[in-house]
Amino acid sequence: MHRRNFIQTSVLSTIGSMLGIQYLASGQTAGTGLVFDAMGEIRTVYTPELVEQILASGTRAIAITLTDPKITGDKGFHQLLEDLELYDEYFQANPKQFIKAFSINDIDRAVKERKLAVFYLIQNADPVEKDLSRVDTLYSLGLRSVQLTYNDQNYVGHGCYERNDDGLSDFGIQLIDKLNRKNMLVDLSHAGMKTMSDAITASRKPVIISHSTCKTLYNHARNTTDENLKLLADKGGVIGMCQIRIFMTQKKTDNLDVYFDHIDHAVKVAGIEHVAIGSDRDHRVIPDTEEEKRILFKEEGAQFTADKDWPLYLEKLNGPRRMEIVRDGLVKRKYTQDQIDKILGGNLYRLYKEVIG
Repeated sequence: MHRRNFIQTSVLSTIGSMLGIQYLASGQTAGTGLVFDAMGEIRTVYTPELVEQILASGTRAIAITLTDPKITGDKGFHQLLEDLELYDEYFQANPKQFIKAFSINDIDRAVKERKLAVFYLIQNADPVEKDLSRVDTLYSLGLRSVQLTYNDQNYVGHGCYERNDDGLSDFGIQLIDKLNRKNMLVDLSHAGMKTMSDAITASRKPVIISHSTCKTLYNHARNTTDENLKLLADKGGVIGMCQIRIFMTQKKTDNLDVYFDHIDHAVKVAGIEHVAIGSDRDHRVIPDTEEEKRILFKEEGAQFTADKDWPLYLEKLNGPRRMEIVRDGLVKRKYTQDQIDKILGGNLYRLYKEVIG
């Protein structure tokens, strides 16, 4: 029996009235509900004008990656501390638009004050090394979500690009126990499928796959199997549907429907209460220029090749108000307003309330 049947109903039924968001989508679709991105980007160079566009889309909460997950070990830990301080300074310098978020109370405040509540996550547990006291340090500084693996093997388990996946390590079990006790989210994006299933089973609390899509529809290493989607749902977890094109389709244009195909499939397999949006996206309009390709592919690393993989993004979701496009697309797919509110933010609100508090 899915935990959804007795946990989220009472929580989700009150979210719309409690938060009281009113918006108009680009297609004049009225609704109420929270818009929460399970994993997106906020860069410290964003101008107030760009952030205003994000707010205008209805987005009121987002989880962001603090530092480059390819920087590992002790160097990664100290880089993480530096980047955390940099983000703190940026948000403190822009108090009219941002709230550094520690709990769902900060989401509620962001809604009331028309600001963006920003949660901190890391996309690789490797900088923790095997020192669990670092989790305490990072929690005290505001970290609320830890992705266990990036693309490769680390102390915890195996990433999605490893040739073999032997599952969660003994230290991985210890780390999950620590995160559970600290009321921090366990994120399984980028994990190998055995490591992912082991972690879902090991965690006493629901977990998140903050940015992924469906392997059944497109057999990419970054995607999640139906078996793990079902297991995630059975434990009360949530998957955020990623908006990176090359994880979903080879089509480079006229491809927006593919995104909603992945959402539809995840809803069919995991249930409406366990699907969210995790864009994995920059909020800028990414220009189609050689300079932009050079910058982005240097950031992303060797897993992408510019000529073959460009553009990384779905053309219709290339901009700061993309959540409006997602909302309109869900309407066209005949989701009810209640279901749309769950996908756009209600499911994440329930998960954060249950795990983080």
